[in-house]
Amino acid sequence: MDLNYLSADEMLGAFRRRELSPVEVLDSLIEQVAKTSEVNAVAEEMFDEAHDVARAAEARYAGKGPAPRALEGVPVAVKEEMPIAGRSHRFGSLQTERNVATQTQPMVQRLIDAGAVLHLRTTTPEFSIAVTTHSELWGVTRNPWNLDYSPGGSSGGSGAALAAGLAPLATGSDIAGSIRVPSALCGVVGFRPPYGRVPSLPPLSLDTYCQDGPMARTVTDCALFQNVIAGPDPVDHASVPAAPPLPTTFGSCAGLKVALAVTIGDFPVVPEAAANIERFASALRDAGAEVTPVEIPITRQSIMATATAHYGLLWLPSSTLTLMWTKRRYRHPCASRASGRRCIRCKSSRAGDAGGLDEEPGSPPPARPSPVEERQDVLPVTDLRRQLT
Repeated sequence: MDLNYLSADEMLGAFRRRELSPVEVLDSLIEQVAKTSEVNAVAEEMFDEAHDVARAAEARYAGKGPAPRALEGVPVAVKEEMPIAGRSHRFGSLQTERNVATQTQPMVQRLIDAGAVLHLRTTTPEFSIAVTTHSELWGVTRNPWNLDYSPGGSSGGSGAALAAGLAPLATGSDIAGSIRVPSALCGVVGFRPPYGRVPSLPPLSLDTYCQDGPMARTVTDCALFQNVIAGPDPVDHASVPAAPPLPTTFGSCAGLKVALAVTIGDFPVVPEAAANIERFASALRDAGAEVTPVEIPITRQSIMATATAHYGLLWLPSSTLTLMWTKRRYRHPCASRASGRRCIRCKSSRAGDAGGLDEEPGSPPPARPSPVEERQDVLPVTDLRRQLT
């Protein structure tokens, strides 16, 4: 029995039958973390605290203390973007060195309350805004199936951790594919719940595009996970009452109605992907499902217009200030020349050329100017909103 690739459902059954201990599983996963360091999916190890929780879970299964809870003793990898009170909260950025979380993400708190063992936190791109997972802080996260490829993003560390056998469950969040892309590229299962189904923290809980959700290696585990984290929370005004639990056992496909969209609007699909989708549809038909081809009237232009408005309104104020600070500090447009690294914009890599640093290395940054003082060419946010609406 390979403990590193047991499903959460199988673990819970073995724990209840006293055939396996949560501590044994945790120890095996910790060994696997060391063996798969080249994947680089781990942002933070929490092994000491995890052992305490695993031993407490072991005692519950032995009849000492309260009864086991829904995920008692099951290890879960947590996306670092999700805060845990008292722990560092870096967002994959060099700018957050002293950032310590004061709250715990509701999804994470529900895992704790359900008895899960949180043993590691997973890597993300900086501020989780990319469909690949790499950052100056943590480096490049690689796909366990092929280290030359990306696991996707922004929940790429979670997807890679599942595929590498570092955890049976992992948390993810998704605005434009951050659960779905890593799940597809890593060969695991991800679910992006409807808005409000899984509570979150403000300000992202105000974003109707953003959802926290479960990632796992099996559909059953994903449903089990979702049932634990769904439901209202006072911290999230948009959270809705819990829906009926998702099924964790499945019957026949006979009579199941399935809509088949090989393409989504005018987005291009490579022939290999289209062929795989058709093969899957054929398998469903053979199993008795009613598969009906449909067209989804979405265009790339409409998606990009929405994305531009969405991300622009979220990040324009902060990104404008960052650009102004960079402009004032460096006469050269690329700070990388100070370290001798190759600049892809100026095609220069002259080591030792500071590129016109205005201050000595290590000196504190200057006060950030106001947008009016430094950048008259930046469109005010109010004007941008007016144009978009």
